[in-house]
Amino acid sequence: MTQATAVEIHFHDCSLVVSPSLKEINRRKSARKISSKVTAALDQPREHMVTDVIVDLGQVTWISSAGLNELIRLRAQSRASGIHLRLRSLNEAVRDVFRITRLERIFEFDVNPENESTSVASAIESDHDHSVQVSV
Repeated sequence: MTQATAVEIHFHDCSLVVSPSLKEINRRKSARKISSKVTAALDQPREHMVTDVIVDLGQVTWISSAGLNELIRLRAQSRASGIHLRLRSLNEAVRDVFRITRLERIFEFDVNPENESTSVASAIESDHDHSVQVSV
């Protein structure tokens, strides 16, 4: 029996696209390995220099503190290398976590692919008037 890759990493132009699975990003041990996988991919010889790391959260329906910590670690690692990190494809629940934790202030968000005129950041800002209950 073969399993789907827990983290897909591929290059697109000058960007490294990282697509973690729900389980991979939310389990502490596996989440910590994402940064090392990104480092290994960035260390591969390439024709073009990587200028962006894009984390596609399309498979992530909720995010734990382990996942948030790993994204913060990836952001720091990227910045130290002079690379921009952006988040893409956040669903409503994940977007709410970024708003509640105020992490939307430190991350950059890609334009929503379904509606290019609306960015995740502007969607987060427009949600500030709505209350959200979180169970811990």
